[in-house]
Amino acid sequence: MVKFELKSFTRRWDTSKKRMHTTVNSATNTTKKQKKPAVFQLHDDYFHKAKKEWYRARSVYKLIEIQEKFDLIKPWMNICDVWAAPWSFIQYIKKIIKDTWQIVWIDLKQINKYTQTNINTIVHSIFDFDTLRPKVEQYIWKEKRFDLITSDIAPNTTWRKDVDQYESVELNIAIVEFSGHFLKKWWNLLLKVFKWEDFWDLINVVKNNFEKFTEYKPKACRDRSFEEYLICYNKK
Repeated sequence: MVKFELKSFTRRWDTSKKRMHTTVNSATNTTKKQKKPAVFQLHDDYFHKAKKEWYRARSVYKLIEIQEKFDLIKPWMNICDVWAAPWSFIQYIKKIIKDTWQIVWIDLKQINKYTQTNINTIVHSIFDFDTLRPKVEQYIWKEKRFDLITSDIAPNTTWRKDVDQYESVELNIAIVEFSGHFLKKWWNLLLKVFKWEDFWDLINVVKNNFEKFTEYKPKACRDRSFEEYLICYNKK
């Protein structure tokens, strides 16, 4: 039996500390100053491309680029997507796995229901594991494990960088702990996190649960965003 213990919002941060935003080069372990972001465009090229190709959100091109580079999604996988709204990730995943395998999405918001039998919606908080667990188990096969878990999760932003990135880290720690129960051993997890000083708290949890990880920022991420994706390989 796998012991699951969720430790939500248990850490503290000192808002009086002076903070400097740095970008870490994982290959050389050096830091450099962040470049000045470009002028923000709500309706950028990715937005218009998503409309043209019938995707719900521009974020799908982040997943497409990650898939083209890392080949995480296979046609024979059962996949869980956490915080699926507005379900552009699901649209793309569905194109790969088609009608054969199961997709389970988890979100606090109700999403327009698909008619396909292999796509299943759970409206629930990732933090309330005791009540979430039986809802997930009713959709997956007797092994009760997924081949891949993906997430494009983000907190409700306050526009305070320290608060937003802290909550982003807490949400992702909860997903790592969820994966400890529902992801097959040796398989992979995709996370999105706001990267700042609490980022390394998440990395420590990832290292305890996965053999290795890669940091990646797709081109579709906005210049002014401090989001980054973690590809976590080989669950222990």
